[in-house]
Amino acid sequence: MIVALGLAAAVAYGGGGHAPTGIRWERRFEDALKKARASHKPLMVDFWAEWCGWCHRLDKTTYVDPAVVKLADGFVAVKVNTEGDPRDTAVAIRYDVSSLPTIMVISPGGRPIARVNGFVGPGQFPRVLEGAKDVATRVIKWEVALEKNPKDAEALTGLGVHLFEQDSFAESLELLRRAAHVDAKRPIEERKQTRLLTGVILKAADRFPEAETALKQGLGLQPADAVYDPKLLYVLGMLYANWGRRDEARVILQQVLTLHAQSSIAQKARDSLVALDSKKDRP
Repeated sequence: MIVALGLAAAVAYGGGGHAPTGIRWERRFEDALKKARASHKPLMVDFWAEWCGWCHRLDKTTYVDPAVVKLADGFVAVKVNTEGDPRDTAVAIRYDVSSLPTIMVISPGGRPIARVNGFVGPGQFPRVLEGAKDVATRVIKWEVALEKNPKDAEALTGLGVHLFEQDSFAESLELLRRAAHVDAKRPIEERKQTRLLTGVILKAADRFPEAETALKQGLGLQPADAVYDPKLLYVLGMLYANWGRRDEARVILQQVLTLHAQSSIAQKARDSLVALDSKKDRP
């Protein structure tokens, strides 16, 4: 029986009798996070469960591929069992893991950088890691800058925009609002973008007065910008529409068409005006 088992193992691992060398995994998220902070490396987090067949396939294929293993040296790798102990399940809840396998790249500060849902083979996974590493380099730079100076406007804005793109809206809003207090010397496009995204987040949360203030602040920054001013106007118009202030919404959306007719946002403003007028005509 022992001989048979040994032969089976040799066949499974290519005849050499030894398992292929794979990624070195940490077993505790907290320990991995500490190592990431000490080394200024991003984390690669593999969320898995015993019943997940595709998770085990990742272990047998992607995670033992030599190119993947080599690239993984630039990360602190950790496995999180989503049905493990309470600490592991808390990490899965924190990062809103709802399907398996899920692979995330996370900054040393615990901020999401990239997410992959589902199995990715060894042919594609190196490109995933390379792209995530490029983003991680910028995010880590901003995190280090904020450790040195919590009022670093460039870092606050950079992280705020990044987290907006990652749908981490609560922290994005906090960072963007901090940036708006200290970004007087930053480029005008960056300052307008900060207020635009702030307004978008607040509008989505039905915090209409605060959103209005942020959007008007963005529009008030001079000189005007051909990219961000039409967007600021459009979001302000839609804010008024959602707020029930439809006459003001029409005025603002018409300004988009009058002042920024060549903008990519003009057609959206035109469609929104038609929708507003159709609501007005309903009995």
